[in-house]
Amino acid sequence: MPAGSALGESTKGKKSVFRIASSLVARMLVSVAALAILIFVIVGGAELWREHSVMTDELRAKSDSALSLSTGPLSNALWNYDLAGVDTLARSLVREGALVQVQVLGEDGRLLAEVWRDGATQADSLSQRRINLNVPQRDTAIGELRVRESYAEADQRILRRARDRLPLELLKILAVAVSMMLLLHRLVIARVTDLVRQLQSLRIDDAQAVIELPPDRGTQPDEIVVLGRAINQFQQDRALEVQRRRMAEEMVRDSLLERSVMLGSLRDGLLALDVHLQVRYANGALADLLDLAERPAPGTSLQGVAEVRRGGGLVDMATWLADLTQPGLSVADQVERVRQDGQLQVLRAQLKPVTGAHDVAWILLLSDVSDVLRSQQAERARALAEAANLAKSEFLSRMSHELRTPLNAIVGFAQTLGSDPQVADDPQRREQVALIERAGWHLSRMISDVLDLSRIEAGHLKLDQKPVDLRAIASDALAFVRDDALREQVSLDSEVRDELRWAMADGVRVQQVLVNLLSNAVKYNRPGGLVHLRVALDGVDQVRFDVTDTGLGMDAQQQAHLFESFNRLGREISGKPGAGIGLVVTRSLITAMQGQLDVHSVAGQGSRFSVRLPMALLEHGPQLAEHRVQLASTTQNRRLVYIEDDPVNAMVMEAMLARRDHWQLTICSSLAEGWRVINQQRPDLLLLDMQLGDGMGTDMLARLQADPRLKPLPVIVVSADALDVSIQAAMAAGAQAYITKPLDSDELIQRIEDALSKRLPG
Repeated sequence: MPAGSALGESTKGKKSVFRIASSLVARMLVSVAALAILIFVIVGGAELWREHSVMTDELRAKSDSALSLSTGPLSNALWNYDLAGVDTLARSLVREGALVQVQVLGEDGRLLAEVWRDGATQADSLSQRRINLNVPQRDTAIGELRVRESYAEADQRILRRARDRLPLELLKILAVAVSMMLLLHRLVIARVTDLVRQLQSLRIDDAQAVIELPPDRGTQPDEIVVLGRAINQFQQDRALEVQRRRMAEEMVRDSLLERSVMLGSLRDGLLALDVHLQVRYANGALADLLDLAERPAPGTSLQGVAEVRRGGGLVDMATWLADLTQPGLSVADQVERVRQDGQLQVLRAQLKPVTGAHDVAWILLLSDVSDVLRSQQAERARALAEAANLAKSEFLSRMSHELRTPLNAIVGFAQTLGSDPQVADDPQRREQVALIERAGWHLSRMISDVLDLSRIEAGHLKLDQKPVDLRAIASDALAFVRDDALREQVSLDSEVRDELRWAMADGVRVQQVLVNLLSNAVKYNRPGGLVHLRVALDGVDQVRFDVTDTGLGMDAQQQAHLFESFNRLGREISGKPGAGIGLVVTRSLITAMQGQLDVHSVAGQGSRFSVRLPMALLEHGPQLAEHRVQLASTTQNRRLVYIEDDPVNAMVMEAMLARRDHWQLTICSSLAEGWRVINQQRPDLLLLDMQLGDGMGTDMLARLQADPRLKPLPVIVVSADALDVSIQAAMAAGAQAYITKPLDSDELIQRIEDALSKRLPG
């Protein structure tokens, strides 16, 4: 260090020490002086108070003595009515002591004598006494002596003593203060000043530099020595910490240099910034993320490097980072930018502070999360779709159950009436009951249409493809719409050749398609119009049936929107019922059966709907001509239990099974009652509804499977819930068969016969 610099540092150190010492001396002097004055005031005040009390007591004693000696003579003088003697005695009382006024009053209260001490006035602080004057000759007082006392003389004497002693006491205070100041300077201030001087000369990074301490005097070091030792320890710790920080900074710099290649291979963009957000390091991935020709060079600014979208507008990357930084805190953010190819890019930024390094203050990590966010959005959309599909399934299940339950009564009792001899012998009544049954089955199929539309949209539609008789299907379809045609004054006509009556399709779906097309042809026709159904060969391997009407027809714009769900093409004003989904389901069903639906229509003339289906081989036809089941012949007595909480459904079941006299049916209205009856009767078969008041049918199936004695009991589920998931759940829980309502009596009896034939009577 240059001499001038050392001299300057020395002078500066002396001035600092002097300022510290001066400050300590001044504060010590003021503190000691204040303490001495306080002690003087307290001690002096206490001493003056004591003297004042002694003088007051002496004056009071003199007054008491004078009064005790003068009371008798005053009484005698007053008895003798010696007013001169009274006056003389009264004057003698005010000469000494604290008495300054004497009044003598007669028996009647008249003032006989009054004497004041010279110089005393009523302005003085006075206290009054009253003494009765008595003589032996009287039992009562002959007068009253009133005296007033004043201690002003004592107060004046105390004040004079205080003024006389004040200079001496002040000298004592000054002497004590100076002595204490010198003592404190020797014991504290001088030693602290020396510590400060040595401390200022220590180097911050010199672990060997220490403060010289005086040798210990006594068994334990005083506070100054303890302070000096603490300063030495702090100096060593500080010097070591400075060295460690320097080593850490060197390691960080070395690490940045050694790992630059590794960081350059990262997929995420890495950017090292200084406190002014100037670039210290950037890897190659950063340039790729930001569409830069080359990565930013060290020492350059980020201004104008790239723009990001934030708050609905574009901001410069440097401005964004300046707003993002918070001293000492790690910050995460997410922004968007448009790449050069026009694609939207989402960047996730992590900005972390770096401590202990001179060049690097912040580390910025940029990650492209566009694909991750798109995947998350797709997953959320899938979850929402699944939730919506589940809600729709639950709604459809509930709707199906609520509608199929009354339909079961309609169709079930219609089948029972159809087997009644009185109805069977009357052709008109037989036909009416048959129409009720067919209408019920059609309404049941329409309910299934709603479920089918849901299945079609979800891609879960199941078909039973086999050769079907188009003549029988056409006959049933025409019979179904015949009443509507009569009411609308529309004629029905059909043409079906025997050799072309077989198609490879799902019979239920074909009838559903045909009924829908014929219903529309009748509904949107005109009075006196015609609906013609024709089945013909189309090519060599297809069968085509045409439904032609002479009704309203459609223009090109209406045909363009014909297969849109819930679009009735302006027919709402006609007053005809409809929902606008029939043709959508129809085309979807035909497509699922490998068929084709074509439409030809002229507004004001009519329409023709043509359905093409694969043709079935002729040898399959006769095998399927008889679709009625052959009931097994069993005459053994069997016990059946039916758990059903709906009384109407229970009556339908009893009516359908009434033809089997050897079957004993027990109806239970709850799962609890059913469980009790099963354990008591040990039936041969259980008919089980799925939705009951005290639980689900699957609960009963689980209890049966858990009981080794009842596990072999065959169970046929009879439910209005036609959803595939419900059927699969019941079969997985142990059901042998699942029949949906409304019930077909022949199918029901055949299923029961099949189940009983596999179980020995028991």
